Amino acid sequence: MTYQMPRFKFVDRGFKKDMLLIPGWATDWRIFESLNIPFNYLLPENTLPENFEEIINDLPNKMKLSGISVLGWSLGGFIAADLVSRYPVIFDEVILVSIRRRYDENGIDHIKNYLKRNTKAYLCRFYDSLFSKTEKEHKRWFKESLLKEYLGDPDSLHLFNGLNYLVNRELKANSLDGSNIIFVHGENDKIASLEEARFVAAEAPSAKFISIKGACHFPILREEFRDIFKVKTYVG
Repeated sequence: MTYQMPRFKFVDRGFKKDMLLIPGWATDWRIFESLNIPFNYLLPENTLPENFEEIINDLPNKMKLSGISVLGWSLGGFIAADLVSRYPVIFDEVILVSIRRRYDENGIDHIKNYLKRNTKAYLCRFYDSLFSKTEKEHKRWFKESLLKEYLGDPDSLHLFNGLNYLVNRELKANSLDGSNIIFVHGENDKIASLEEARFVAAEAPSAKFISIKGACHFPILREEFRDIFKVKTYVG
């Protein structure tokens, strides 16, 4: 695979604050296309777990800003936490969605074996697990907008690199001390348990934990998620 330096796409949505959005495994920045919260978006167009070190080192040169927010979903939560712990001056807020403490090696090996046998079949199961039975509208959007492209020609190296990145990587909320931290989790998440996420969040006394009833692993399209930002602090 040809190596590329990270590129960032800025989407000016007319708001006062900016947010860096970091996607999870087996997805890309397009997973945020239907997200509607009061921020301008900074989207990593070709961010991969294997080049996140370059992202972290180069970010201050790309963004002559301070006081911005970062949202990391699933795998992206690990990257977001690392960014904030290294550059607390740049980021005044981190939103960690659908995170876990860690993914153990045995569990990752099982996923790798499934991918080797039938990549598309496993991805279909994974994408299906992002949504609950009550999230039909969001699931329909994903199927109509992204599923065909995500399944069209899966990049096996990218998928395996993402899994390798996750092996035994640990998310420690206490490393984010001093930042405004919000954890958001679906109550019906089958990939990352609600209890584990609560345990991680409890390490940071100032962190806010929000669970969304009926949501699975991708709760950011829910109205309850948008409601988090409907306060004067955000809308100005």
